[in-house]
Amino acid sequence: MNTYRIQFHAEFRVTDLIAILDYLQELGITTIYGSPILTATPGSTHGYDVTNPAELNPEVTTEEEWQQLHAELRRRGMDYMQDIVPNHTALVSQNAWFKTVVADGPDGKYAGHFDIDWEHPALPGRMMLPVLGAKAETAEADGQLRYYRDGVQVYDDYWEGPDADRDAAPDGELPVQPVHWQRVNDYINYRRFFTVNQLIGMKTEDQQVYDDLHARTFADVRAGYIQHLRVDHVDGLLDPTTYLQRLRASVGPEIGLYVEKILEPGEQLPADWPVEGTTGYDFLAAVNRLLTNDETGSSFSDLYEELTQEPLPDYPALVFRNKLMLVEEHFSGELDNLVRRWDPLLTDELREDFRATLAHWLAAFPVYRIYPAGGRLTDHEVALCLEAATAVSEYAPDHGRRVLAWVNWLAHQEFTGDSLEYLQRTQQLSGPLMAKGVEDTTFYQFWRQAHLNEVGSSADPGDRLSARAFHQFIQERSTTTMNATATHDTKRGEDGRAFLQALTFFPGEWRSFVEFAQATLDIGEVRPRGLYLVLQSLVAGFPLHKSPEEANLRERIHNYLEKAIREGKEMSDWASPNAVYEDLLIHLADRVLDHAELRSHLENLLRTIWPQTRHNSLAQVILKCTVPGNPDIYQGTESWDLSFVDPDNRRYVDYVKRQRWLDDEPRDKYAPAQKAHLLRTLLQLRREHAEFFRTATYEPLAHGDAELSFRRVHGDQELLVTIAKRAGTRVQRPQDGDFHRVVTDEYGAGLGVWFRAERARG
Repeated sequence: MNTYRIQFHAEFRVTDLIAILDYLQELGITTIYGSPILTATPGSTHGYDVTNPAELNPEVTTEEEWQQLHAELRRRGMDYMQDIVPNHTALVSQNAWFKTVVADGPDGKYAGHFDIDWEHPALPGRMMLPVLGAKAETAEADGQLRYYRDGVQVYDDYWEGPDADRDAAPDGELPVQPVHWQRVNDYINYRRFFTVNQLIGMKTEDQQVYDDLHARTFADVRAGYIQHLRVDHVDGLLDPTTYLQRLRASVGPEIGLYVEKILEPGEQLPADWPVEGTTGYDFLAAVNRLLTNDETGSSFSDLYEELTQEPLPDYPALVFRNKLMLVEEHFSGELDNLVRRWDPLLTDELREDFRATLAHWLAAFPVYRIYPAGGRLTDHEVALCLEAATAVSEYAPDHGRRVLAWVNWLAHQEFTGDSLEYLQRTQQLSGPLMAKGVEDTTFYQFWRQAHLNEVGSSADPGDRLSARAFHQFIQERSTTTMNATATHDTKRGEDGRAFLQALTFFPGEWRSFVEFAQATLDIGEVRPRGLYLVLQSLVAGFPLHKSPEEANLRERIHNYLEKAIREGKEMSDWASPNAVYEDLLIHLADRVLDHAELRSHLENLLRTIWPQTRHNSLAQVILKCTVPGNPDIYQGTESWDLSFVDPDNRRYVDYVKRQRWLDDEPRDKYAPAQKAHLLRTLLQLRREHAEFFRTATYEPLAHGDAELSFRRVHGDQELLVTIAKRAGTRVQRPQDGDFHRVVTDEYGAGLGVWFRAERARG
């Protein structure tokens, strides 16, 4: 299976996809992989904010167009994978099911579908709507908040039930209470997605909720429209294991199931999950680390310390501190809810300062979450809980004893009923806390090597990945999982990462550029780490090639820097932006681009590292397409991808130019067609020999860390792959003359792919 991810929205509809199917088929794609297709918030660019799970999104398609798409796919022999969102819907006035909550509260037809705590002590019998920009009293006095029968007007937005009467007398008894959006820092009586107030959790563990959420999807499966499902944010569900087992029973054994799940290094999917694999962040992380030159790591650490005039942080301790800050501040209401639930079950000893105990334990949890199913915790689950207790003893020793007592209590419990639900709810918070603490905070503070600040990766300077360890990683994971190198959620484009990976092979040249910039620019009130962020961002995003997607670099990097500094939560944040500091940082980037000598130095640096960048870029294409698993191509990344984080990586893709690149031979060394041609060659090889790539063995060939070599064998067919660590290093050709060289010298001497379709008969 060769998948191509499409982001549907009003500017790229199903009809636009139909128009490029010929191109995608020529590229070698066998499976279209679509973002959520059900009705979402008007203007949504991603589709994860579903407002009506029962119908197709009219901004994206009609029923007729949807049927036409699948008729065209069937005609071409192509499959379709659908991204589904079982964890949450949008908490917006357009949510069709939530209208019944507004009208009738807990008695509403769909009220039980939403994960709402109607008995919360702060607002019993009502649900908070954190949608105001001021206190409710102030908003009402200013005419920005008005109640009526079965509804409320908030600014220009109408939250109302299906039969609301805007001319009727005001109702003080409305089941929903608009409050200032910052009240969630004090309490919250519904489950949300991460810290996004506008996404409300669903009680998908309930059979009726499950049935209603999936009715449209299952109808499309029965109609033969969908051959694979991608489950979004599976860790957000109360009981992911039971959900996936139920999903498998619903769709049958022939439908491929893939979960969006971040695996920590060495972590495996639970054995009882009936899925083909993950969406491939583990592969991205492994390739990212493999293509980094760790031999120069100390040089980068030294430079970072010299520039910032701070000692290199203890990375695990930094992650712990950030997670602790988040659980105590941004997830404070969720933490209080858990403490309130656990309290009746605890011993007097555990009850003492239990809020701090739980906060520290969650902050130290080493993986996204565990999946308790009832009864006692498994030995593996207990070991992870103890690992967290050990970390607390190291990073916050005053809390170590209490956390250890809590873990000891957990290890000896028979979880059932309320206790099982509370443990599962605690784990529902553990996942978002890990994601926000690492990916959306630590990764925007620690800039030693920015390409390692990537979803599923670790930026810990102590982490290494040898060729041998990479082979072991490939051998231990599912052979049917996905291999991704870019997604709609990655922090930067895959070739932007390749530029930064290439820097690790040129530490002297990088130091020279940084020191020149430092000497040339008066950074004023900008922190030195901010300068380092700007310089690495320009290395990763400055185009040496001509491509429509790399236009407007200045505007794009401005937007990126604003997001980066807010996510870091040190000098600015989303709740209270520091416009002065943000402007200083953005102005610093402009000064680099406007300074003739600095810009020339940057361009010279990029040209120097380009051969290694190109090598790494093409190497990850080769690995994605040749190791076991299914290569996933994110829209537009068949050419050089220098995107910044979303929404930049969801911008317009020029398919007319991409078709032209496939038709034409590359004219210069920066031509985007180079990558596109290589990808087409490998994807077409996979399509022509699909059985081989599904079933062939994976056998490492030992050549040390200077190169990665392996072979795959199925019957008489054999694939040999060799990738040198350094660009320009010639790899050894197979002596057997039966092999056809798939990747020729035009892509570089350090890249070798040979395939033998059948052994010559003597």
